[in-house]
Amino acid sequence: MSATYKPENSRVATRITHHKEAINYSLTRLWQSQASTWITLAAIAIALSLPASLHLFLKNLKSLTDDKREVPTVSLFIKQGITEQQARDRGELLAELTEIDKVVLIPKSEALEQFRKVTGIAETLETLDENPLPHVLVVTPRMNLISGDTINMQKLANKLENYPEVDLVQMDIEWVQRLRAILRIVERTIMVISILLALTVLLVIGNTIRLDIQNRKEEIEVSKLIGATSAYIRRPFIYSGIWYGLFGGILSLVIVHIALFSLISPVNELASLYASDFSISGLGIKMTLYILLGSSLLGMIGAWLAVGRHLKTTTLT
Repeated sequence: MSATYKPENSRVATRITHHKEAINYSLTRLWQSQASTWITLAAIAIALSLPASLHLFLKNLKSLTDDKREVPTVSLFIKQGITEQQARDRGELLAELTEIDKVVLIPKSEALEQFRKVTGIAETLETLDENPLPHVLVVTPRMNLISGDTINMQKLANKLENYPEVDLVQMDIEWVQRLRAILRIVERTIMVISILLALTVLLVIGNTIRLDIQNRKEEIEVSKLIGATSAYIRRPFIYSGIWYGLFGGILSLVIVHIALFSLISPVNELASLYASDFSISGLGIKMTLYILLGSSLLGMIGAWLAVGRHLKTTTLT
């Protein structure tokens, strides 16, 4: 059977050819005007690197309340006259309560050793006649109590405070709640800043494409006279906007990671001073793709608006 000619195949092939030509032409234009291209890319990269850096800062700050740190505990400081075995017995009785998941005993000897490592004042502690630190019972409530409101935690703390061996009750949920409230404010602030800087990128790319259109005004008019469609005229500018957004996004990621690498050493040093295993985490593949996709989309929208405005103006005139 002989192959039949299909006009649809010809139209698809023509469109693919037009897109290839637009891609090559837009990349050539960027390469030919390197000075203006790098200035535009630098402006885009700086505008994009700020929200990316703030997002990275928020991500690492949130890690302070992740995993075990996010589970609030209740610390029971045992009275000085209570022996370690009595404190252990009390802990075993508390572990049987329905509101409690587990109880961990930190003897005063272990607490003193941890205090010595963190503070570094071993010589002062050795001058004391006896260990001034108490035994501590670290109580972890059950998850259904943690997921509820703070009133449930306060009721549990009041209940634990009534035991005769307990001298002081301290809830670790308070710092988590304060930090979460601060993080919510920071998150909203980053969102507003990101929107404003996204509009800035949109205006930068739109203005760059508008200047490019003005430089090629006569060429566009000639193309329209010989029958070029609006889509054909718009296509290379759209690709130019995409390249501006994509390359600007890549450059912004370079800036963010250079800043990140410069902070790794001092942050690790600070974490070691507080006996913490905290370390800075990067943006990750998912967030990197989001930034590149978002910057490319901003470039496409900015170029589309600039070309659309020009074509509308020329049509009216």
